[in-house]
Amino acid sequence: MRSEAKRKWDKENKSYYSMYLMKSTDGDVIEYLESVKADKSQSVQGAIKAAIRFYLAHRDSAHISTRSDTSETE
Repeated sequence: MRSEAKRKWDKENKSYYSMYLMKSTDGDVIEYLESVKADKSQSVQGAIKAAIRFYLAHRDSAHISTRSDTSETE
C-alpha cells in the first residue's frame, strides 16, 4: 500500500494518459507498438514518448503526414 507521502508526490509529479486504438483506423500504430513489444529493445511507453518528442521537435519545420492526410487510393 502506498503511503500518503507517495500519493502526494505522485499527484504533484506524474500524469496518466490512456487511449484506445481502433484496429480499422489505427492498424499501423498497433502493428508498430506490437513490434516494439515483441522486440523488447524498448518499452511501448518509451516508443510512444520518442514518437511524441520527434513530432514536437519537427512540427514547425516540415509537414508531418498523418494517417488522415493520406489518400484512400495510396
